Amino acid sequence: MMPVTRSGLWQTWLVAVVFIFPIPHTIALRNLLILVGLIALLWTGRKLLPKPVALLAPGAAWLLVLSLWIVFHSVAVSPTPYPSLDQFRANWMGPLLLSALAAWAAAQIAPERAMRTVVIALAAHLIWLLGWQLNSVLTIGARPFEVTPFGSYDFHGTLNSFFLALLLADRLAFAIGRHSSLGLGQHWIWAMLALSLVSDIVLRSRNSTMISVALLVASSLVFFSARGRAWWKMAIAIVIALLLGVVAFSMDSRWKGFRESAAIGWTSDSPYWMTGNDAFRPPTSSGAALEESAYLRAAMARHSINFVADNPLGIGFGHDAFGRAIALKFGHAGMGSSHSGWLDFALAVGIPGLALLLVTGALAVRGGWRQFREHEDAAGLMFCFLVGSYLLRCLLDGHLSGWRLGLFAFICGVLIAAMKHPPRPA
Repeated sequence: MMPVTRSGLWQTWLVAVVFIFPIPHTIALRNLLILVGLIALLWTGRKLLPKPVALLAPGAAWLLVLSLWIVFHSVAVSPTPYPSLDQFRANWMGPLLLSALAAWAAAQIAPERAMRTVVIALAAHLIWLLGWQLNSVLTIGARPFEVTPFGSYDFHGTLNSFFLALLLADRLAFAIGRHSSLGLGQHWIWAMLALSLVSDIVLRSRNSTMISVALLVASSLVFFSARGRAWWKMAIAIVIALLLGVVAFSMDSRWKGFRESAAIGWTSDSPYWMTGNDAFRPPTSSGAALEESAYLRAAMARHSINFVADNPLGIGFGHDAFGRAIALKFGHAGMGSSHSGWLDFALAVGIPGLALLLVTGALAVRGGWRQFREHEDAAGLMFCFLVGSYLLRCLLDGHLSGWRLGLFAFICGVLIAAMKHPPRPA
């Protein structure tokens, strides 16, 4: 049995890394924490290594193929090999190594404690968010929506999506197998779920809300498939998901002009999406104000797809592939992501690279699901929900890089280390 003090230290380290990761201007502190953890593991954790999970092997194999494709593409296809390889080092190998480090650290403590640390750290961010918004109301009378202690509302929307995926998986595992992998007590888990849903509403992040609704619907369908007679519980979960969508829709005026503005972005030849020059702002047929976000995303998606059609093998790995594509095609510099991680990936490493990414993600989701079904392993279901919801979010936003990819990889490492292993045959 491991000493309590050692277990407590690793729990503290995991909480600290997860909590610090999304906060801007903390890269030096984050790297220091990671370095301290690595040194401690090399010194004390050499005998407690994470074990490979057999059901995740197909996804791991395709992840290796995808990584090799990015290297090959950077050397043989990309017009700028050195920047592409540097991006591969920073925005691909970095998260993979971080995931391995997280798995190694999580292997030092009991699985439920490792998973609990992640949930607690994410909950702390959402409590901080709601406290910050309440303070803004009490002190300056500002509307709380979209007011955040750091970054923008989509920072916290990402954190909340991770949080909700883990909590719903835990509740499903308990409903089906009567076992909570987090071990926090039923009242605490339900309170955290309420915290997540309230945070979603006050953030007013459309894409985060769509992920929340998708997770709630997926959870209800999984529960129904496992407990066919409890149809009314599935109906309640779907109603909650629909109510969340209705509340988000009614509280966010941007939805009203979404359809018309998106259609203009897809069809208009105006360069307003690129230059931001008001002289080129396209009018709406209804006379309503142009909904900027919907217009920009549709216009960027259209030009991204056209560029991929012209360059099906991509132009070099990197999250800024859209900006480089626009500079090549229109001579306009300074743009970054297309607001879709899938399109950014296709622009960077081509249609083969995007296909490999989606196959890898699908196999990872399948592996987590099989781990849950065959071994009654809640960590497998958490992994399934986390990977699936993150991939879906990357379709809607350019989140396949930076701190989001790093934190996602870190949490995946914790979950992989926490997964059950079937007993060896006698």
